Amino acid sequence: MPDQTTPGKEGVPPDGCRTLSGKWRWILLAVVVAGADLWTKHAIFTPLEEHRVQWVAGDWFGLTKVWNRGMMWGILQDHSELILHGLRIMRVLAAVVVFFMILSTPASSRLLLLALGLVLGGAVGNIYDGFAFSAVRDFLLFDFDFAPFDPFPVFNVADSAICVGVALLALGLFYGGVKERREGGEQDSTGERAGGAGRLS
Repeated sequence: MPDQTTPGKEGVPPDGCRTLSGKWRWILLAVVVAGADLWTKHAIFTPLEEHRVQWVAGDWFGLTKVWNRGMMWGILQDHSELILHGLRIMRVLAAVVVFFMILSTPASSRLLLLALGLVLGGAVGNIYDGFAFSAVRDFLLFDFDFAPFDPFPVFNVADSAICVGVALLALGLFYGGVKERREGGEQDSTGERAGGAGRLS
């Protein structure tokens, strides 16, 4: 039987897996997110006065200057410098993992790549702060007078991108699982009908 392997295509993964083919837009998205985060920190955070809130919309949305030495929303910021340095290294490792997830994701999985691009861009923005200032610059404040927005921990554009990306990942995994279960059920039903027809014939 003649070899039907396409010349020069041996070992090439389908649909851009393990490459950046067809995925540059998501890398560009990550760059835009990181750029927007760093620009807003420079343009908005820097002029703010510490320990003061500049209300923008009523008393529910304002701007304030907070140096966050820990993780998102101020988690773990009261620990030793050694632990905080370890957290900064973990951010870098997490960003590397997300980048390789983009490489290994098919180019057709747009929702997943959108989510990963948002997470990667947000991670890069906060990684820069961590190494440049030993703290992340947070400035967005929401206070709706009910938990957990009373007030909500101060955050930044990078945090927002990461949260949206994680939410999209969760939605993609949920609906992907539902689709697989539905398709599996349809295949089982088809197999049962085929088996029944075979016994009758």
